[in-house]
Amino acid sequence: MFDTGAIVALYSGDKKLAESLQTYLLSRDLSNLKLEFQRGNGKIKVDCFENQLPVELELEKHVFLSAADYYSRNNELMD
Repeated sequence: MFDTGAIVALYSGDKKLAESLQTYLLSRDLSNLKLEFQRGNGKIKVDCFENQLPVELELEKHVFLSAADYYSRNNELMD
């Protein structure tokens, strides 16, 4: 799951780039993606888009690897 607003902000409001990034992440193998976040201390750099600057994604800020993590964070923000 994603915090779409936070991802759109990474691309200065460009929703198409944010959607492309989300599609790219959804196409990735979940186990490998988890491993990348673990190795990067909760962060990964995505630089696979041609003519676009790389972006750094943070786990549980931009990307949630489970629905439970997403809902847990949102409940914390609402309390």
